Amino acid sequence: MHRTLLAFLAFTLIAACASPQKRGPGFGAAPVSLAGQAERILSDARSKRAENSCEAAAPSFRVVASFGKGYDVAQYELGECLLEIDDPNPIQSALHQEEARLWLRRAAWAGNARAQLALADHLSATANNAVANANLIEAYGWALIYQDNAAHALYGLPSLSAEAKERFATALDETMKQSAHAFAADFRQFEMAVFQPPLVASGARAARQSGGRAPQGRRRR
Repeated sequence: MHRTLLAFLAFTLIAACASPQKRGPGFGAAPVSLAGQAERILSDARSKRAENSCEAAAPSFRVVASFGKGYDVAQYELGECLLEIDDPNPIQSALHQEEARLWLRRAAWAGNARAQLALADHLSATANNAVANANLIEAYGWALIYQDNAAHALYGLPSLSAEAKERFATALDETMKQSAHAFAADFRQFEMAVFQPPLVASGARAARQSGGRAPQGRRRR
């Protein structure tokens, strides 16, 4: 039995050493494509959300959303998902709402039309506290930006909710409307930086980068 196990382990080790490894120049094994990882993780998040479990989906959405530029769809979907979480704990509920607004704003500033619409609807609906005016102004600003977003007509995206239109018509005075129009006029697309994981050099390249010293800090002889 022991001889059979040892023979199997030896064969496995030889096969592993003989297998070709794809490597980058001077680095370890080539990293898996970031886009490929993101697609797999995003697909997992969407599957969990489809099962009516946004709480389970949120961690996967967060991973992809944090990749930054080019992942505004994940940022938008994370924001929407967080808004759907119904937590009985008022503190946790407030944290989910605040995080949702953070990710929706990031996606909206990146030019994501759906995020802009979501903010217009959400902020207008929650404008019922001490920051009601600020929320309404921002909500109306995003509504104006959304209307001018080419994706709105190109993809046949929906209009503002009837509730948001009603709130804008009845609760905004001229000064507030002017502030919202100024917000929309100043809008310039802005995205998070692209996430770039650091690559650790190895072997001779590492020695050259460290001034001829070995990774442990000792000079090579």
